[in-house]
Amino acid sequence: MAERESGGGSGWLGFIAGIALLAVIAIGVVAYTGGFNRTQETAQLEIEAPDIDVDTPDVDLPNPPPAPTMPPSATPDTGAAPVEPAPATTP
Repeated sequence: MAERESGGGSGWLGFIAGIALLAVIAIGVVAYTGGFNRTQETAQLEIEAPDIDVDTPDVDLPNPPPAPTMPPSATPDTGAAPVEPAPATTP
């Protein structure tokens, strides 16, 4: 392999320079918008709505359909004793 003899800049140096540039831009934007000495403003909201008194109508709804039932279980009715599974073996 050929050895690199040029004294090019490091990639990390460009990364740090980019972060510094973004920090300077962010500080400038905050300073321009008055973010450093900004007093918090609160909104005053007043709503005037008429007092409405409406009688709700009586609604006769139909009865709901019956709830679904579970199907019968699928146990075989052979009259034989239930079979137990074989015990697990470990190697």
